[in-house]
Amino acid sequence: MSNFPIVATVLSMILGLSVTRLLLGMLTVFRIRRTATPDWVALVWAGILFATQLEFWWAVNALPEIKVTFTFLEFLLLVLLALSLFVSAALLLPSRSEDEQNGLQTYFEQDGRYALLSLSTYFVLGLIVNMTFFQASPIALWGVLDILMVLLPVCAFKAKSRKSYSLITLAFVPISVIDTAISLIR
Repeated sequence: MSNFPIVATVLSMILGLSVTRLLLGMLTVFRIRRTATPDWVALVWAGILFATQLEFWWAVNALPEIKVTFTFLEFLLLVLLALSLFVSAALLLPSRSEDEQNGLQTYFEQDGRYALLSLSTYFVLGLIVNMTFFQASPIALWGVLDILMVLLPVCAFKAKSRKSYSLITLAFVPISVIDTAISLIR
């Protein structure tokens, strides 16, 4: 008997909250645009995160083709994936206009950048899921891309200068697009 409906329900609840939190953050940025300057870096990471959330949600639909039943540990691994996306969404953009009184760039540098660590956690866990559930080789192209997708957000988090984390953000965009294209082909 398949326990996929339980797995899918829990993952969809967490992902739904995650997408909602990110979209509410985008609305907050829009609402306070006249008093607090938007920052393209945070908004690019928000776009990447949104695409990642949707890609994971789509991948959940393919799970029954790979596994019919899941152990509790496998279930926990998938829940941790979804939770890491939720934490990223909760940290990346402000949820209240009071959080962004000094502008989105200041918010991102002080608090929002911590979302990048959670995003890297998602990619580490995703690498584990790809190797265990899909028996995918980590030395394939997707594995190299996943390693870059783990490291670049951490580098952006640690970067001290605006120029450094901006360049890392720009480098991440095409890698993310290529990774998404590869995952949709698989």
